[in-house]
Amino acid sequence: MGKPDTATREYINDSQVFADVFNYYAFGGRKVVEPSKLEELDTSALLTVFGKDGDEDTIQRYRDALKIATLMADDNAAYVIFGIEAQTHIDYGMPIRTFLYDGLQYDSQARKIKTAHMGAGDKYSKDEFVSGLYKSDKILPVVTVVIYFGAKPWDGATKLSDLYECKYRELIDLAPDYNMHLIEPTRMTDEDFEKFSTSMGKVLKFMKNSADKVGMQELMETDDAYKSIDRKAARVLKECANISLDIDSNEEVIDMCKAWSDAQKDSAILATVETLRDLNFVEAEIKEKIMAKYNLAENEAREYMLKKSA
Repeated sequence: MGKPDTATREYINDSQVFADVFNYYAFGGRKVVEPSKLEELDTSALLTVFGKDGDEDTIQRYRDALKIATLMADDNAAYVIFGIEAQTHIDYGMPIRTFLYDGLQYDSQARKIKTAHMGAGDKYSKDEFVSGLYKSDKILPVVTVVIYFGAKPWDGATKLSDLYECKYRELIDLAPDYNMHLIEPTRMTDEDFEKFSTSMGKVLKFMKNSADKVGMQELMETDDAYKSIDRKAARVLKECANISLDIDSNEEVIDMCKAWSDAQKDSAILATVETLRDLNFVEAEIKEKIMAKYNLAENEAREYMLKKSA
């Protein structure tokens, strides 16, 4: 697992952020899903498939984040299973992945119900015996949201039928479809970002602007909220936007405006060193020039020159 994947998974598994995602996507920002009413679920799923000759093949998949939520509706508890998949790159087969993830979760629920009946010694009718489920048995809905932490537009499929290829429209219409729930920053508006109550809105807004230097500069200069971003969110921005930021693991709140400004300054100094080397300036001259241009102390200039040559 790469650093961007590690950073995004750690971030979305935070209960506050997790609840915030579904409050935004399903309820328009209303705080219906409570972080305290979320319970962790096993993110691994197994399915045994039997071949024509009786051979067994096991399918195993791991979810990025999976939790069961208790929601209150008219003073009654309602339960739903929520999953989040974090994407740092476009996956052109993503509808198939999420379709499989959700299917495995439904299969897991059915197996647990069947096991419970068997453990209790329950009697089946002939029809109920086929699946191991009673006619009255119910399963919980599973809702998976894909969050794309990328700066370019998602140009992949967003539903299963986008991947179908068949000359007969009648057959395509008969094939079941599956819609993927996607949060994509490039298609979000400022109003959308404001519907989040955690740093997720700021993270997505940052990613939307990260490919535009002018837009990023304006964002960092005008939005004071970025002066106090939680460390997990800052790590996501560093890894997904591929920005060289110094993040102190001991600090819980990061000033992204200063970190961005420092990163831009570092980039400019290192580019200057590279240009001067290409022009065959000697090291002593390069050091003097960047000290004068960027108001650096001698030891700071030396560090920049070592960074570039490392």
